[in-house]
Amino acid sequence: MNSSANLHVRPDGVGVLTLDQHGSKVNVLTLELWSELDAALDDAAAQPLAGLVIASAKPGVFIAGADLKVFADATGPNDPAVRSIIELGVAMLQKLESLPFPTCAAIDGAALGGGLELALACDIRVTGDHPKIRLGLPEVKLGLIPGWGGTQRLPRIVGLERAAEMLGSGESLTAAESVVADLAFPADGPLVEAACDWVRKVGVIELRHIKLEAIRLAARNAFVPLIEPEPVALREALVAMIRGAGLPLYEGIRLETEAFMNLAGSPESKRLIAEFFASRRK
Repeated sequence: MNSSANLHVRPDGVGVLTLDQHGSKVNVLTLELWSELDAALDDAAAQPLAGLVIASAKPGVFIAGADLKVFADATGPNDPAVRSIIELGVAMLQKLESLPFPTCAAIDGAALGGGLELALACDIRVTGDHPKIRLGLPEVKLGLIPGWGGTQRLPRIVGLERAAEMLGSGESLTAAESVVADLAFPADGPLVEAACDWVRKVGVIELRHIKLEAIRLAARNAFVPLIEPEPVALREALVAMIRGAGLPLYEGIRLETEAFMNLAGSPESKRLIAEFFASRRK
């Protein structure tokens, strides 16, 4: 079977990595899709590309998020199957973030949970004006926190205060509301074309160092969070964000991983995921 993550190199040297998960109406970050993405990045890294654009072939959806069945089936906190998929995604996004050419997420639909986390690992994000564009990290609503770097990359891109609001609410926002996207384009031309033009611009890759470093001390001192004791997932998301803000990015992500592993498979998370699945069946 062909891969769900296909790389095409354009004549101008920009690679377009298109996600089109087989047998699914949306792209969902299963273990298989993470593995296929990983292989596609290896393919991209082996070529002298001018840049890389990641896009979706699913109308109205970039990536809908994680495969929640993995977390629903967890035997308890620190489940080996959960750790496997989390660590694979973390490693793949670090590989994406270390490519020797600029990267761009072309978002023309919903980018939620792990889908937004993948976009945050790119150097820039561009959006179209599709009415279904929604960006968010809804994990706290499932008794979880982001597990693929969301608590660390988001504040480095939108600031601590805005990130705390998004992590705490778990709400899905428009591109303008989230301020996650760097550029937005109307529907008078293909979004991928616009993304390919922007990813080749001088200076894009130089933005990368901002994410890799700790957040400036002045910005950390200016942020005064109100961390309530409940719910646990909200507290853990904000604690991970704040503790990680003073560290280099990948050290902060290691803190996030362990916090995620303590929540995934907990009775509260499994109950909330079961309620989510039940609501979808109505």
